[in-house]
Amino acid sequence: MANVQMVNKAALLMENRKIEIGDSPMPGMRPGYVKVKVEYCGVCGSDVHFYSFGEPEFPDVYPFILGHEFAGTVVETAEDVTELKVGDRVCVEPGTFCGKCEWCKKGKYNLCKNMEFLSAPRTLGAMREYITHPAELCFKLPDNVSTLEAALVEPLAVGMSSVVRSGIHVGDSAVVLGTGCIGLVTIMALKAAGITDITAVDLFDIRLEKALEVGVTRVINTKDKDTVSEVLKYYDNIGPDYVFETAGSRYTAEASVYICKKGGVIMQVGNVIGETSINLQRMCDKELTLMTNFRYRNVYPVCIEAISAGRIQVKDIISKIYPFEKIGEAFEDCINNRQSMVKAVVKICGD
Repeated sequence: MANVQMVNKAALLMENRKIEIGDSPMPGMRPGYVKVKVEYCGVCGSDVHFYSFGEPEFPDVYPFILGHEFAGTVVETAEDVTELKVGDRVCVEPGTFCGKCEWCKKGKYNLCKNMEFLSAPRTLGAMREYITHPAELCFKLPDNVSTLEAALVEPLAVGMSSVVRSGIHVGDSAVVLGTGCIGLVTIMALKAAGITDITAVDLFDIRLEKALEVGVTRVINTKDKDTVSEVLKYYDNIGPDYVFETAGSRYTAEASVYICKKGGVIMQVGNVIGETSINLQRMCDKELTLMTNFRYRNVYPVCIEAISAGRIQVKDIISKIYPFEKIGEAFEDCINNRQSMVKAVVKICGD
């Protein structure tokens, strides 16, 4: 069924901290693709960074469309698409990979050298009414999962991927450094995996209160305190089995080596800007395993199932839902209310 509407309303980033609602071209169809009417789109930290500072490498991309955490309803399908039909509600994985490079052939498609990731320049994002995307990356939702919840699967997938790949098992203990959005979804994934001893560490009580809401065992505010000694108090000065660094801070990344138990695992999830000093000798002495996680692969169905089964209440991370016409306010709130704003969501279309 073709969509005859020729106007595609979009949030157009014109320059740093200037976003306007305007018209963008209606995306054309391609074999293997579907057209999705976007209903909800989350505001990612990377979106806020681009909104605030732009990308010096791409000074000519404006007007640009941000957004990659989204879900909606299929309104058109290519003739060769059989697994989806018009009217299906879908959750969309935003990274389109080539399937031909070395990493794709190894099954590590998140590392594809030809990746086109929505809202990463020069690929326009999802903060618009309609978008086309490969059908294989659009996952049909169970009846009991809303498109609002589905828009949060993208950040949840980051936490889920880090937990799944870490190899953590029931009975293991975990410390999560940082309780922003990624820290909270990592906690949710740990809980869903059956981990019951989870410690959340942050500098702000308002964030730690949210961590308690989503089910951590204990919280530690290390503002003006030594993070390592404060955490080790709860683990007999031995440390936890796993440390998940989600704050993206060089200080917590460096502290992970001293926090983690001998023979334990450090999973680096946060994006740490600049160089970080890791004590490799201490890592060797403790025989630690350092793992890293980049986005996700093959976990969207796992996340959707966990939400559907009630094991993860992903809506708990939502701070506020904004109407499309107030998208600029959403971004400004993310900047000005960083401590309390876990996840802003924009309602693009829908009743």
